[in-house]
Amino acid sequence: MELNIIFLDIDGVLCLNRRMNQVCLENLKTIVDNTSARIVLSSSWKLFPKSRTQIETSFREIGIDPIIGWTGTHNKTIDDDILIRKWIAIDDMDLLKLDPKRMQDHFVLTSEEHGITKENVQEAIRLLSY
Repeated sequence: MELNIIFLDIDGVLCLNRRMNQVCLENLKTIVDNTSARIVLSSSWKLFPKSRTQIETSFREIGIDPIIGWTGTHNKTIDDDILIRKWIAIDDMDLLKLDPKRMQDHFVLTSEEHGITKENVQEAIRLLSY
């Protein structure tokens, strides 16, 4: 099965001032709804079961499909039968500066103060749709 994948950070993307932000969650849902993307968690939140539960609860409440995996662990990875059609990373850390070759046309930078904005939504949809 081919999927669009979003590698998602949480702090500065969905969580502002230590709280999940409803507007940011709705903006993420707009991306998911328009691209049929599935989410892989690439945040330190993956290390803490209580934090993962909070994310999964927030996703369920707003109607976003469950997380299909998280990066850098041996506990939950993407299923072998999933092929990645297109992918993006959404983060408040400028990953483009860290790895320009890999991240070019795959990265959406958010701001720590605002999280995912309408402009980020448009950019993410464009990157997953072209």
